[in-house]
Amino acid sequence: MTDLFECARLSETELRDTVTSAEGDCGAITDVTVTPFPYRFGSLPTAGLWLVDVEHGTRNRTSFFVKLLRHPRLSPDIRQVPEEHRAALMAYLPWHFELDMYESGIGDVLPDGMRTPTLHHVRRFDDDHIALWWEYISTSMKPWGTADFSQSAYLLGRLAARRRAGAQCNSRLPAVCLRTDRGGALRYYVETRVMIGSVSAIADSAVWDSPLLAGAAHDPGLRGDMLALAERVPDLLDQLDALPQTFAHGDASPENLLIPDGNPAERVVIDWGFGTPLPIGFDLGQLLVGLAHSGRHDPGSIPRLVPLIESAYCVGLGAEGYNHDKLDVHTGFIGGMAVRSALCAIPFELLDAPATPELLALMTDRFRLSRVMIDLAASLT
Repeated sequence: MTDLFECARLSETELRDTVTSAEGDCGAITDVTVTPFPYRFGSLPTAGLWLVDVEHGTRNRTSFFVKLLRHPRLSPDIRQVPEEHRAALMAYLPWHFELDMYESGIGDVLPDGMRTPTLHHVRRFDDDHIALWWEYISTSMKPWGTADFSQSAYLLGRLAARRRAGAQCNSRLPAVCLRTDRGGALRYYVETRVMIGSVSAIADSAVWDSPLLAGAAHDPGLRGDMLALAERVPDLLDQLDALPQTFAHGDASPENLLIPDGNPAERVVIDWGFGTPLPIGFDLGQLLVGLAHSGRHDPGSIPRLVPLIESAYCVGLGAEGYNHDKLDVHTGFIGGMAVRSALCAIPFELLDAPATPELLALMTDRFRLSRVMIDLAASLT
């Protein structure tokens, strides 16, 4: 991680200019502290995350959130992708999409109460590495409550309405967003990451005999129900394609909708996902399960949030004059969650790790999360 920061490190002049862009005249820089973020990257293009504190002038400090992006062929996790699929994945994956979205002016489209962080500097280390020096957002440490979920869903509804199919603002999007592939990025993700990766593991009975899976608590019917959902995935994808489409956030986990300290009504939006159009309601899936996936929310409390965030999202759509069918929103919400998340919550990549109490607890929580999503998916006809 320390070596990787050399790809993101700025010269003294660049650093002074970057601090000046954030603070105005910064004076002399007296110290720089680099602290890695303890985060397991789920994204192939993410090479490193750091908090950089710069002391300058007379006891002043400015903090930056630094993210290093790299070509996915350089990621150690590329080995989890079957070799015969790697070339196609790397050709498809827009690894600098985060920068492309910022430069497209997406911040101009966000409703009041949402904003992007300020990007203070871009360092292009070479053709395979780009470092983004973002404004550091000091976030609230309070657990998310129902008001936080409701406000976020409302804002996501307004965002989806503003970016509906045919909206003029969509013409400014990066070229990768305007692909005409049937089903776009969601279908590609499901047919590769979910069906080839996760479902292949679920179907392999030997996998379930591993000490890590065998030692974690789960209901005996889970595997069969997951395989039954997998059989429905092609039809669900067709059903989702037939719904009204909108450009959404694409990965609207609460961890990508930052709540700043002292401003619970605001969301600072990061890490845009799935650049191509998505079914109306799709963003609610990750909003619902994102914190449970990272171990910060009890999976058992998820179902009670469904009507709350669905209603708030529809209010947001209506606030932007978007005429919608609530059944379409529900189908896009639960169907999108089913195909995107319900079959890939179990971290099969950890099966070779020792079955420690911590990993067994993680696996048990992921089984519980999978069960909740499978049961929600069963409500779709």
